[in-house]
Amino acid sequence: MELARNPSDKNINNWITYNKKKNALNQRLQLRMREYLTQKNELTPKVAEVIKSRSLSKETRFDPSRFRVRMYFDSKCPHCKRMFSTLASLQKQGIYVEALQIDNIHVKKSSFPIPVRKASKAEVKKHNISAVPFTLIADLKKKVLYPPIKGFQSVESMTALIREGEKL
Repeated sequence: MELARNPSDKNINNWITYNKKKNALNQRLQLRMREYLTQKNELTPKVAEVIKSRSLSKETRFDPSRFRVRMYFDSKCPHCKRMFSTLASLQKQGIYVEALQIDNIHVKKSSFPIPVRKASKAEVKKHNISAVPFTLIADLKKKVLYPPIKGFQSVESMTALIREGEKL
């Protein structure tokens, strides 16, 4: 909550640290639960298959603190509204996300699951935004901006894009 009220560098850093710890604890808990259920032979074949498909391998992990995701949206756009759930999931993984509104309709910021602010006309012109949702991914470690993503994207496609960019 403090991050939403005061998005200072210190608060952003605290949020990233908190998410890293939360994700690490969650992974440990999932691993331990998997071990427990396997030992007790309480896994049905279907549950075992789901667990196996969701396990994270070394190749699929990435450092969420090194990425920033920014989406430009219109408050009336249905695809933008769907994209907020994707961004909320990315935020839960520890990636810093924000949304910038390009239209002038007043919408309560509390109705969005992620930080929202108004985009300036200069930003819209700089990125040549003609359709929404328009998403940008930045890699802070490599100091690069990935090519813009237009339209709705699922969580899986966004994480796949991040992993591919991380390998380059």
